[in-house]
Amino acid sequence: MRAFIRDDQLGREINEAGVNYWDVYIEEIFTLLGVTATAVSLAQLDDPAGLAGITSLVIGKQSGCHLTPQARENLAAWVRQGGILIGFAVPNLDELFGVEFTDTIRQRPDDYAIAAYCDLGTHPLVWDIHAQLFQEQKLLILSDVRQVLARDAVALAPLYDIDYRDLESPAITWHQFGAGFAGYFAFNVAKTIWLLHQGRPIPVLPGDEPHSRSSQLTVVGNNSTKVPYADEMALVVQNMLAQDGAPFVYQIPPDGEAVPDALFYWTGDEYYGPVELSLQASDFMHALGLGYHINVGVEQTPGKKDGHPMTLAQWRHIHDNGHEVSLWYDMPREGEEYVISEERLRYQSDLFTERFGYRPVCTLLDSCNWRGWADPARWMAAVGGKADNTFYSSNVNRLHPFFNGTNYGYGFGTGYPFFFYDDAEHGNARIDFIEEPMTCYELGHRGSVGHRQGFVDKEIATLEDIPLPVDTALKYHQVINMFYHPVYIVHFPRCREAIEEILRYIDFRGGRVLHLGGDAVAKWWMARAQSTISDYRTAKGTTDFQVDCAYANGIVAKVPLRGHEPTAVTCDGQPVPYQLRTEFGGQWLFIVLPAGVHQVKIAA
Repeated sequence: MRAFIRDDQLGREINEAGVNYWDVYIEEIFTLLGVTATAVSLAQLDDPAGLAGITSLVIGKQSGCHLTPQARENLAAWVRQGGILIGFAVPNLDELFGVEFTDTIRQRPDDYAIAAYCDLGTHPLVWDIHAQLFQEQKLLILSDVRQVLARDAVALAPLYDIDYRDLESPAITWHQFGAGFAGYFAFNVAKTIWLLHQGRPIPVLPGDEPHSRSSQLTVVGNNSTKVPYADEMALVVQNMLAQDGAPFVYQIPPDGEAVPDALFYWTGDEYYGPVELSLQASDFMHALGLGYHINVGVEQTPGKKDGHPMTLAQWRHIHDNGHEVSLWYDMPREGEEYVISEERLRYQSDLFTERFGYRPVCTLLDSCNWRGWADPARWMAAVGGKADNTFYSSNVNRLHPFFNGTNYGYGFGTGYPFFFYDDAEHGNARIDFIEEPMTCYELGHRGSVGHRQGFVDKEIATLEDIPLPVDTALKYHQVINMFYHPVYIVHFPRCREAIEEILRYIDFRGGRVLHLGGDAVAKWWMARAQSTISDYRTAKGTTDFQVDCAYANGIVAKVPLRGHEPTAVTCDGQPVPYQLRTEFGGQWLFIVLPAGVHQVKIAA
């Protein structure tokens, strides 16, 4: 059993002081990795039997600061007997982690600043995780850093200051302690990944920008947006956890009996029509065998447009193509400022439901605007939504000629969806609502460039932009967004050429990609989060575990191999499809499993 420390009493005390209990985001890291885990309180560690049955444990900095001497003694005994402990800047356990504290690097001037950088070395635990084309770009650290020396531990990642100077101390270490291991991060991984995902709050409009665009949330700054920083850090955690041999739930559902290399979900806005654009775009995507998701506006108030002209018969045509129709939230302006409120969201969600007979699942806010931090997510969840597709990486000012141009980037550190977590005022609660970041925007053509400057480019293709996003998605097995407006698909031949080139390049690379829409991805990601793998046991060359799959099309279990390759894999006694892969410094077994509760056996 895998576990993490989440102490609710400590969390309340921290929140009452107006501070986020960053440790709760360990749960989200586990969700990203497909880890079935149990939350453990600090008091449980004081019991000598409190760690019984736990194979690996993650402790965050805030919880780690409150470990009692008894808890520290129990942890040391547990690791010595074979446990795997992972600490995020945890103090007072230096001997266990094999390090020696030297100094503290403070995060300044606020919680959203980059405090330091790190790089990944050549140890198998970090091998081939960092993007090869961006080796000069270090990974970002957004927390205080507990600077240490590696005394008995193996250094996995060198630490750098904000000026890229090598501090000659490790950011990540790995230490064998008795029969177990202790992995140490000199910084708060939970806080760093949380801030990479959700960014900094937008309390007021910037002086030179009349819109509160979601790109202003990003904390990446002047660093490259072509590196999935949060995902790379999570993969290091994955490789440490994998030393206990227990399975993970793969990020992508099976495609029949096959294991896809990536999942592309295709979305786009049509605002207020004409409806022929949505129909023709849907037909084009259907002919290519692609999923597609179209957001339409339904606002019907004085002074506004009278809603999208789509009829139920036209909606049915799109639905019969296997595609989705959802809501584009039209936000009213007060002067130059967009107004986002729960009342406006509820009004339009109700209009959409009345019109089409179902509550919209994955939606998008007008012009990719955002306010506050998790507030719009909380409001959209309250009105029945499940996902948002508003987070846009481009930091180009709206007055720039290439504003709204083709864009590819991980401005939020990830190529995957993620759940929102609320602020300290709201108890850092996980919101039952996910972000589907807009990673690839009108990729491969120039049609979306220059509208504000009065020209439209239908002639220039930028197919050379396609290989990097596709290769990265295939390598990291991303669940990645491809955003194309219906108007460009219908009226811009270079847009259609770009979409066709993406498919040609996938085929050229020999990749297998599952293609869905935004609603389908939201349903998958939520069902995946509810799916579990438990009762993991090994004995005499045989591995057994139970899977509880909440997704109708099944899941893929990803099992770290630490010895011989399997000779047979069965589910409830019947053979099931499986695949072997070597990646990220390890060997993995991928097993295709059906929905429901099942018993899996691997014979080596």
